[in-house]
Amino acid sequence: MVTTKQGLTVLLQRLARSLNSKVYTVFIFLSFFTTRTDAQQRIVETINSNWNFYKGDTTKINRSVWEKISLPHTWNAIDVMDDEPGYYRGVGWYKKKLYINPSWKGKDVSVYFEGASQVAEVFINGRSVGHHIGGYTFFSFNVSRYLNFDNNSVNEIAVRVDNSYNEDIPPLTADFTFYGGIYRDVYLIAANPVHFDVDNYATNGIFISTPLVTAEKASIEVKGALVNTSSLTRKLLLTTTITDNSGNKVILKQSELTPSALQKIAFTESFKNIDRPHLWSPEKPYLYTVVCTLTDAATKQQLDEISNPLGFRWFEFTADKGFFLNGKSYKLIGASRHQDFKDLGNALPDALHVRDVTLLKEMGGNFLRVAHYPQDPAVLQTCDRLGILAS
Repeated sequence: MVTTKQGLTVLLQRLARSLNSKVYTVFIFLSFFTTRTDAQQRIVETINSNWNFYKGDTTKINRSVWEKISLPHTWNAIDVMDDEPGYYRGVGWYKKKLYINPSWKGKDVSVYFEGASQVAEVFINGRSVGHHIGGYTFFSFNVSRYLNFDNNSVNEIAVRVDNSYNEDIPPLTADFTFYGGIYRDVYLIAANPVHFDVDNYATNGIFISTPLVTAEKASIEVKGALVNTSSLTRKLLLTTTITDNSGNKVILKQSELTPSALQKIAFTESFKNIDRPHLWSPEKPYLYTVVCTLTDAATKQQLDEISNPLGFRWFEFTADKGFFLNGKSYKLIGASRHQDFKDLGNALPDALHVRDVTLLKEMGGNFLRVAHYPQDPAVLQTCDRLGILAS
């Protein structure tokens, strides 16, 4: 189960857009980003609005033929519902003007995609900054050196997306449509030069597992990496705080790290013998919160912070008795779900992802088969929050 806990700013932005438009004891919970108003904190902004789109493969396009769109978007939105055989599998271009806050100069700025199907190349001000293969996975590129930060400077992002059949990219065939387009959310992220590693396969740099879970005891392992892209050695405090679902502190631990200039440092924090943890279940989807904070040891200035939800549980299958969660036998009741909707294709706003999971819960379900690919973060976040097992 993978979850994300957005910062307040990102949640409000996404909500506004959405309204408009096997015995295993290791469970990983990934969150995206936390956002705060402190100028030294990581800043996350959606850039879903005011894009231009052209279906075809040429950079010499008359301005009048570009279509004004907002993300999420797919050029195959109605293909699956019409009576015409086949659907367009080829290239589409997206472009948008970017107005970068001059105060971001000196920060590490990345562009982050939740998904683009199925091959994407990203350009900033006409220069290629990165290439991604795979239609269902996150990806990001550091674009700091490609941007203009001067006052009143206008930058441009362009994205070439291709959903053509490619025998080197699985899946090759399926019982669902291979939609093309930037069909999930896109963000700009501005981080302090000292921050948790955002280049680790487009994660937030923090990975949490529970090596041991029983009704009596549990343990937690927090792994990650931080990077120092500045020209100075920095003495840092890494603070890990675990709170219960009421916000009460359960654990607080600090460690000192001293990354040299341009150095990446990996770390592991272990927490053992947590007595009688509250267990996550469909009836009581109890979530703790793990907050990792980087602070300058000398100035006490907070440099970066990541917040992750965490649930304790264990499960197993047996050939004769079936599925067990936390030692209790469960009958799995649920449905399979694809990430599509009539007249939208797979370009769904978060509100529709949340709606589907909520309907499953309201009908008495406790299980969702997320067919057949990595899902939008909103899906698994909602499963965790409402108490839906996902596989």
